[in-house]
Amino acid sequence: MRLPALAAILLLGTAAAPAEEVPFAPGGKAFADAAGCKSHLVTLVSEAKAFSYAAAEGPYEVAAGDVRIHLVAAEGAGHRITEHRCQAERFSSRSWTHSMAESEEEFTVEKVARSAEWMNPAKPR
Repeated sequence: MRLPALAAILLLGTAAAPAEEVPFAPGGKAFADAAGCKSHLVTLVSEAKAFSYAAAEGPYEVAAGDVRIHLVAAEGAGHRITEHRCQAERFSSRSWTHSMAESEEEFTVEKVARSAEWMNPAKPR
């Protein structure tokens, strides 16, 4: 069920872009042409599907000469989304987290004691 997990995450944001746009960083790999770069994306997706990723999809063309893949891994109370891109022969990547839960308030004994009915002398028992 890799596609439904990715589809749900992609629907939560605009084309899986983070709320505060994370810029792409050069990937450190050089390719002779766009086909070589795209082949690298195919390899990354194949490798990711062999591991414990929630989803690994692509490559797909976003715009002319802009080919991307998305890898999604469960992390904490959400997901880490990694996007790799080939703009012609130039490879780049970016990664961000998408929280699936509201941030929880820090647990302290004092907060529990304040909310415990049996500790409130104003309320009859």
